[in-house]
Amino acid sequence: MIKKIICFYSLSVLLIFSSYSQKFEFGLKAGPNFATQKISTITNAKSITGYHLGGFMYFKLPVLFGIQVEGQYSKLGSEFQINQLINKNNLGYINIPVLIRNDFGPLNLHFGPQFGIMTNALDEFKNSIKSQFLDRDFSLIVGLGLRLPANFGLTVRYVKGLKNISDLNVSNNETKNTVIQVSLKYSIIQLGIKKNKKK
Repeated sequence: MIKKIICFYSLSVLLIFSSYSQKFEFGLKAGPNFATQKISTITNAKSITGYHLGGFMYFKLPVLFGIQVEGQYSKLGSEFQINQLINKNNLGYINIPVLIRNDFGPLNLHFGPQFGIMTNALDEFKNSIKSQFLDRDFSLIVGLGLRLPANFGLTVRYVKGLKNISDLNVSNNETKNTVIQVSLKYSIIQLGIKKNKKK
């Protein structure tokens, strides 16, 4: 799966580089996930800290906004109690956000859908619980980005799951992911984008 994502990005970079060479950005990003879940029969679900890492590419359209496409591996889940016993969902996803991005100087606002494919699911004892979940997820993203000197950037975003990820044939709980994500990014390629200079 990771090899396919790398191949996809490499091909896309070549195509978009030639078509949108006046304003284009390509790079890497990583950071923590502060993840929880909305579970229909449980009210005390707590957040867990995961992580995400991957890449992104941005190209400015000949209109007011541009498109940012990402590919990332992301760890999500939650912690909750059932009959005074602590339970934990540790879920791994390959996520593909497709975002509309509008830049305002060093700041940018972005929003759009995210498509997720579950790769693994473990409980608090590292046992597989993947059979309890569906393979696909769908979320909505709203975020704010800040361009920093030396091709770095910072992003904070809210990711709201819109799709039930529990297999209702196995579990009676409906489960939706929710994440606050903080990312540090580094742009390997920047074309046509004004850079912040150190004073």
